[in-house]
Amino acid sequence: MQFEVNIIVGLQTVASDGLTNFFKAMSWLGSYVGFVVMFIVMFFLSRRLAYVFGGCFFGGVVGNYILKHLIDRPRPFVNNPEILNLTNTLGESMPSSHAMCSIMIAIFLCYFVFKLTQKDWARIMAIIMSIILVVLTCLSRLYLGMHYLSDLVVGLVIGTIISFLGIYFYQKKGKNARVLFQKRK
Repeated sequence: MQFEVNIIVGLQTVASDGLTNFFKAMSWLGSYVGFVVMFIVMFFLSRRLAYVFGGCFFGGVVGNYILKHLIDRPRPFVNNPEILNLTNTLGESMPSSHAMCSIMIAIFLCYFVFKLTQKDWARIMAIIMSIILVVLTCLSRLYLGMHYLSDLVVGLVIGTIISFLGIYFYQKKGKNARVLFQKRK
């Protein structure tokens, strides 16, 4: 849709080397780098939750890869000469794996912090950091000319569903484990 092209073109009107480098860094942080950092921290504090997070992340990446090939939507810069390719990413556009990954990191970060502590300031910081991560990651993908807004929305929806399913089964399995443990006593 033209309004999606206009969003990208509008963002790219302020393009500069510094802004491009910043948004490239945000893309990395909202994807694999963010995952690795989050996984390591979770691993030392809650291995089972870290494994669930890792499984969700891996499953999401594989599912995203399959969907990208099935949908086969080209990147915005391919069909729109007014959109700059500000990074060297190739491949398909829909759904955005960065949007999916960033929302998964954000949801698991909030869940992890809420389980870890009752302190309001820590919970508020987790929410604020999560919102900033997701917004800047998605904004970076638009600015860099890698995705349309609809690609991001689909990635966010997929990541949210996978995260909530993972957390649901994490909680359900935890409850079943507690019940089994209590019956043995």
